[in-house]
Amino acid sequence: MRRFAVIVALGALLGMFAGVVTASASAAAALGTYTTIDVPGATATNAISVNDFGVVVGSYTDTQGVSHGFIDQGGVFTTVDDPQAGTASGQGTTVIAINEVGVLGGVYIDANGVNHGFIERRGVFTTVDDPQAGTASGQGTSVNGLNNRGVLDGTYIDGNGVNHGFIDQDGVFTTVDHADAGTAPGQGTTLGFINDSGAVIGTYFNSGGQPVAFAGRPGQFTTVTDPAAAPFSTFTSAINDAGVIVGAYIDAQGVSHGFIDQRGVFTTVDDPQAGTASGQGTVAFAINNRGIIVGIYVDSHGTTHGFELDNAR
Repeated sequence: MRRFAVIVALGALLGMFAGVVTASASAAAALGTYTTIDVPGATATNAISVNDFGVVVGSYTDTQGVSHGFIDQGGVFTTVDDPQAGTASGQGTTVIAINEVGVLGGVYIDANGVNHGFIERRGVFTTVDDPQAGTASGQGTSVNGLNNRGVLDGTYIDGNGVNHGFIDQDGVFTTVDHADAGTAPGQGTTLGFINDSGAVIGTYFNSGGQPVAFAGRPGQFTTVTDPAAAPFSTFTSAINDAGVIVGAYIDAQGVSHGFIDQRGVFTTVDDPQAGTASGQGTVAFAINNRGIIVGIYVDSHGTTHGFELDNAR
């Protein structure tokens, strides 16, 4: 189990203002210092978000196939398990977001296979379920973004299996559906990160089931397409307060590459330890306001590792 809404969009990988972003520059490779993040004893580690203090959160999979959230503070790991999470393979907890005061957001899968969003404040867990979310296995809610104003966003899957984005402000839920999203099962809109200005990133699945990435404030979305991506193979993951976007694209050979998008100028992010075969590669999941990027890479053996990229340039 990984990032619920972004992961829905990135299923093809493993899985802003009206108009289209025009890529005027070819993608250069990001330089900087890459550090691998592996939770001790885990079979897979996903670094999913990072706040401005450099605290990294994400999930890891244990030897029984159960997902657990984690906090990484300077290499010291703390496990985060929602008490209502299931404990069977494919169930568990994923931490997806952290704000500057350390409030966590994420998703847990219960013993019946239903997704529930949550927030955690100083050890106290609160379930977040969009009232329109379905309640069957594979349906439900995920909190995917949490800004410093206390606004949550994420994705819910309704009773018909259709994805919808949502924004939750003080318990008031607003559905966010891209105008071009399809309405059949497996289609719809997913939302990921939300910044302090209320800009979000996401993916919609059109009536043909093809994913299209976007970013911006609701009602003012712009399509995001990395120029090196195969058709319908760009996925956005996060946007910081300066409007810098990160995500991933899949090339014609089926390899994933992270990217940084600075106003239409794309820079590729490839962890040097990532594999180069189909189904392998790198995903950039988050960028903070200091420019620190975290994400995952899949190595040549098919193992998933978290990474942190500092001093990206």
